[in-house]
Amino acid sequence: MSTGYTQALKAEGNAPPMRPFTDRDHPNALKLKAAHDAFKAGDLDALFGMMTDDFAWVMPGRNVLSGRFVGREAIMGSFAALQANVDAYWAHPLDYFGSDDHVVLVAQVIARKGAKTLNCRECLLWRVTPEGKLAEVHHLALDEEAWDAFFNGE
Repeated sequence: MSTGYTQALKAEGNAPPMRPFTDRDHPNALKLKAAHDAFKAGDLDALFGMMTDDFAWVMPGRNVLSGRFVGREAIMGSFAALQANVDAYWAHPLDYFGSDDHVVLVAQVIARKGAKTLNCRECLLWRVTPEGKLAEVHHLALDEEAWDAFFNGE
């Protein structure tokens, strides 16, 4: 299944470079990279196969995307809300850091809606179960004020 996000990523040719992985990277960092690759490819079954059934996606802030979304259906609804509130959206991974319990993705986000553009960094803090499943993510925009303003149409 291809997503609008997948098509937008293909259309954006100037992604910032990502730090290359080395043999010192934690396996959970590689797992999250694989999950992100599945999402970019539109392979949602592979993506959700790496998550617990009660996976929680937490979007803080005060905007139309804010909330706690639990389970595949709710998370897909939050992805649909994102697509409904942008003309284009890119999240370019810059780095992945992992441990036995957590993984952090640092990304550069560029979003467009009409004449407005959002360009900021984000960190996604993922919790990993002892069995190696992704269980929860907290999405943290590093410029929350700009993020809220953009997604509130200001």
